Amino acid sequence: MVEYTALKDGIFSPNSVDYNSLMRRRIKKANNPLQPIFEAFSNSLEATSGKHNSIHIELHHIKDKNLFGDKYSFAAFSIVDDGEGFTPASFLRFEKLYDESKNKNNLGSGRVQYLHFFKNTIIESTYSIEGETRNRKIELSKNFYNEFGSVIRSIDENITSNIPVTNSTRVSFFYALSDEDKAKYEQLTCKELKDAILKRYVNVFCLNRDNLQNIYIDHYVNGIFDEENSSKITTDDIPTVDYEETVPIHYSILSNKGTSVIKCSQSEDFVIRSYRLPSNILPRNEVRLTSKGEAFCHQGFNFSLITEAPRIETGISFLFLISSDYLTSRDSDIRGNLNIISKSDFISKRNLFTGKQEILIDDIEDCTISSISTHYPALKKAKDDASENIRKVAEMFSIDSSLLEKAGVKYSDSDINVLRKVYTFTADIKAESDAKIKSIVDNLHELDPNDKGFKRKFDQKVKELNKALPLSVRNELSQYLSRRTLVLQLMEQAIKGQLDIQKIESKTKKKTKNKKQPEGIFHNLLFPKGSSESIESNLWILNEEYIHYHGLSESELDDIKIDGQPLFKQNLTSEELEYKKRASGDVGIRRPDVLLFPSEGKCIIIEFKAPGVDVSKHLHQIHQYASIIHHLSDERYKFNSFYGYLIGENADIYSILDSDGDFQQSQSLGYIVRPYKALPRLFGREQGVLYTEVIKFSDLLKRAKLRSKVFTEKILSESIISKDKI
Repeated sequence: MVEYTALKDGIFSPNSVDYNSLMRRRIKKANNPLQPIFEAFSNSLEATSGKHNSIHIELHHIKDKNLFGDKYSFAAFSIVDDGEGFTPASFLRFEKLYDESKNKNNLGSGRVQYLHFFKNTIIESTYSIEGETRNRKIELSKNFYNEFGSVIRSIDENITSNIPVTNSTRVSFFYALSDEDKAKYEQLTCKELKDAILKRYVNVFCLNRDNLQNIYIDHYVNGIFDEENSSKITTDDIPTVDYEETVPIHYSILSNKGTSVIKCSQSEDFVIRSYRLPSNILPRNEVRLTSKGEAFCHQGFNFSLITEAPRIETGISFLFLISSDYLTSRDSDIRGNLNIISKSDFISKRNLFTGKQEILIDDIEDCTISSISTHYPALKKAKDDASENIRKVAEMFSIDSSLLEKAGVKYSDSDINVLRKVYTFTADIKAESDAKIKSIVDNLHELDPNDKGFKRKFDQKVKELNKALPLSVRNELSQYLSRRTLVLQLMEQAIKGQLDIQKIESKTKKKTKNKKQPEGIFHNLLFPKGSSESIESNLWILNEEYIHYHGLSESELDDIKIDGQPLFKQNLTSEELEYKKRASGDVGIRRPDVLLFPSEGKCIIIEFKAPGVDVSKHLHQIHQYASIIHHLSDERYKFNSFYGYLIGENADIYSILDSDGDFQQSQSLGYIVRPYKALPRLFGREQGVLYTEVIKFSDLLKRAKLRSKVFTEKILSESIISKDKI
């Protein structure tokens, strides 16, 4: 029976880190209670080379009897292999944390998981070096650290025996530190342990199926081998290749200008193999690259089109392994860290790759996805759907299809990645275009307006400028103007009550009593509720400058921040607090429809009213908001000048003039304005003033149409643009 025996007279290895801090902050305990077993098993895989080697994973239980029958308690785990053993070089790496000489996944952190899970770890290894057979014993425990300043104690002795001794290493774990982990170990079976190992190492097992180590999962009860409940991983547990295809992938080289990529005739063979696995072993499809006997994910690759596609078969997932001598040649000393570049980086870092031929990540992805989707119809559909989505994105943002290929857009790219790649690629083209545009503008001084040929020369400059603009910019400008045209058409239909939602609500008004929807139509059309992106709003209908101001829509006054700082003063005096929390309720929870902050000391307030609401009954609202912000806002903002807009369709001009003689009627566009209204002076604040306009939605639309007429008539024909008077 495997029992814990402490080392005596061992040497403690010096530490280069504070283990208490390391385990608490950096290398934390893994979530999986089998993590130490995985770490030790990985080391055994690396220490052995194939089917002539054996690895035993031993699960030791102690069986006792009690009133309820047999009771099993956990005794130990052991992982035993007949590999090269713990040589001096191996032990040197073991002592060093973050040593990268082994591979990318083995930086010494495995031993820290030993310390997290078990009180004591014993390693016994017999190895041969320079004709001598030696025995190394190591004990790990975080209990050593406070007393000896180390977690590793070791002994290395020469073995003098006439009997040949074979190499072997045994790693044993004793005394689970967590009661929860201990309970899981007590219930653990060899079948469960086998499934966990298969799930964890399926990539490696598939890759090395024909040269797989003999892997045993052994159960011991009271030190006696329990053959019935033991298990073994064999080639029958590892699937054979479902399909295999060799595809040539061509090298690429930069064009002379370095702004595009040209395919070369030279290519490398890549082998794609697929394996069918039960979904309890492999939860979803996976694509892995292989190099130096290992299968791994590389950070630069994106195979989400395959991995996130619907399941091909019920209860089955597919593992795809990609191998090539090229991948191995591009592997670094840190195994799996491939020196392969994407198309976008190839272009953006052109100075490093001028004249060099490279196989690009994009081409490996495309060829792999094309090969796989050809063999599996469900994945072909996912590929076709992805292509259609990219087409729609390109159409929505007026992106030329040829630009997608040049920018390195892939099937697996999300919408945001498609746009990011296109915009990054076009940045360099834009820089070249900008230089031409600047040259045209800089040479304007050569023109003489008094010259008889001035118009011809000026028109030529305009043509040159238009040609210098990228196609995407011209499309974007056209789309921008088209959007404004449609907004005006939509607003006109809303004013006339011609929207489908308005017709439905008109029929059901008595039943639903929904009074918010009519106002919401106009509110959301001009500045969506809850938004803070004024640049994306349609406030240009009111004033072109307003879309450039910092603004908020439908936000509580208490929650509003300007450049990260609260709008309201935080430490209110008792008088200010009384002003804020008045009998009618806390004014801080009020929500102005729109607030804009154009510059220091100025605030714009906009209120919308449903077409059927009598605006004259809400004249006080803007004035109240201005007064509240004036008196409660933080002193840093110095809000003294307020500009208010009360917008609705039912604006009885004469009722407004009767209620407040300071209002004046505009003779041209029908709105009424109060140029000046003093605000109350409370709490020592400076005098505040309010400018107010009351305007109909229909009059607002007339203003916007006049400003946009020259553009809209260029975009839409007169037969499409409504000429009806509102």
